[in-house]
Amino acid sequence: MKDSASLPVPISAKRVLIVDDEPSVVAFLDEALKDRYDTVTAGTGKAATALIEKQVFDILVIDLVLPDMTGIDILKIAKAKDEFVEVIIITGYASLGSAADAINRGASSYLIKPLQLDEFIQQIDRAAANRTFHLKSLMLMDNVNVMTPDVKDHVHDITTLYRYSRRLLLSMEFPEILQIVLQDVNERANAYFCAVGVNFLDFAEMFAMPRFGPADEQRIRELLIRHWAGAFDILDRAKFEENAIILSLFDGLKGESNEPKTIKTVPIPMIVKGRTIGSLTIFMDAGVPFAEGEYNFLYVYTSLISALIEHAYMDMQAQLLAKTDSLTGIANYRMFHETLDREISRSNRMHIGFALVLMDLDDFKKINDTHGHLAGNDVLKDISHRISAMIRKQDQFARYGGEEFALLLPDTAAEGALILAERIRQEIAAGRLSWGHHEIAYTVSMGIACYHGDTSQPKDILIANADRALYLSKSKGKNCVTVA
Repeated sequence: MKDSASLPVPISAKRVLIVDDEPSVVAFLDEALKDRYDTVTAGTGKAATALIEKQVFDILVIDLVLPDMTGIDILKIAKAKDEFVEVIIITGYASLGSAADAINRGASSYLIKPLQLDEFIQQIDRAAANRTFHLKSLMLMDNVNVMTPDVKDHVHDITTLYRYSRRLLLSMEFPEILQIVLQDVNERANAYFCAVGVNFLDFAEMFAMPRFGPADEQRIRELLIRHWAGAFDILDRAKFEENAIILSLFDGLKGESNEPKTIKTVPIPMIVKGRTIGSLTIFMDAGVPFAEGEYNFLYVYTSLISALIEHAYMDMQAQLLAKTDSLTGIANYRMFHETLDREISRSNRMHIGFALVLMDLDDFKKINDTHGHLAGNDVLKDISHRISAMIRKQDQFARYGGEEFALLLPDTAAEGALILAERIRQEIAAGRLSWGHHEIAYTVSMGIACYHGDTSQPKDILIANADRALYLSKSKGKNCVTVA
């Protein structure tokens, strides 16, 4: 809140603005709150913004869709005036994507219509508690002039950590959390740029952001490699140089900054339960001292973000496992269909075609009957590994079910799909899998269907066409490729 002198005394977060174009909804919410809160209502975005400009509100309850503007537009205006105003978004099922956007822009939460009264009151009470905590923090900051310098600095650090934690916890996507972290540390340390390296579970990644201006990937890479020792020892430098470790870059704030003549690094380990999962490293002017108090603050700060990063990666791994075939390690049926849906949408939007290849191991039952199911499992793993090594990063290879696989080839016409499928067929047919004292030979049949972005087509028809082409390959004697 920008004008702390206008704060009510005693502190109490009671002012609620309800914004909805349905009179029945407004009446319902107003009736639910009027005994405990000071409510004001508005039926349009214009009326709401006029009230926000003139009055101080603690909590805003905003419908996401209004006749004259969106709830996100009102959210932006309210947050520009008072960063810590609590905002609850009301949304229908059809607009959950926009609700997620609102959360990322600072909304406290969202509620889905039709509203449940108990849940609504709980959300209001929680928002009021958060708001009261913030108001009390501001009141404390108003009195820092009577504190000793050490106490004043400590109160400032507490307030800063509170602000950081709110921003982090309100973010929904992991990249946004990293972007907030890097931006905050850049400003706090007056850095040239900051970087985070993570090595946790099956993930090894780097993130970097300059304080000002667009990110210069080549220069940032050079500086990361030059200062690797002591800063990012948790990661394999050789893999980073080979681009096996992904570097994600964020642009800094508007403005320009010249690279210091001499750069020093300030690495802060990120530790969770006694285990180092990464490093937050500041790249700054070597001639600028870094105070001990700043070290202490950043150690506390990294404790906060390390727990969030751990949780984010554990969540990503859980999602990945849910979409990964447990035997072969490639995408499963569910992941394939999610990717196919996205590719169809992209193709319709950009008028770009793609190819779908369905493939089936020939005589797989015979392999199981002859060598046993363990051998059959190893054949499935073998073909998954060999095909994965032959395709592009943007291609989606999945186990479709049993011994059947699917390969999605974005931006690929029938001719290109046929060339790749034939190369895969030949590679599989020429290989042998060593199993005990035996050499297991196997082949694969394939069917190809293409989706043309200039003509919308149901997903089921595309799959049926590829399946029909696969059936023709089987009927022609197996170990061949057919284009629908």
